[in-house]
Amino acid sequence: MNISYSKSFIKSASKLTGKYKFSLKKKIEEVKSASKVDELTDCKKLKGFEHTYRTRIGDYRVFFVFNLENDMVFFEYLVKRDVAYDKKYLKALGKTKTVY
Repeated sequence: MNISYSKSFIKSASKLTGKYKFSLKKKIEEVKSASKVDELTDCKKLKGFEHTYRTRIGDYRVFFVFNLENDMVFFEYLVKRDVAYDKKYLKALGKTKTVY
């Protein structure tokens, strides 16, 4: 499976410390090893998006595109819970939904 990361995801991930960094690493490994979305813990599909999902890591939300047809996963955002569903992020996710 092809795994890729957006620049903003990498920047946010590099700022994490301690248990959040460890939890993110475990979550990425879980996504890599999953053969379907149902195998992922605490993962929900975003309404209005074809292959976009979100998962929780404590106070953070990870938004990613999981497309089995193209055999790829693209980690788009890692943001705090209080801003995760702002129009700014959802609008940007809307642009990526047609790419994959």
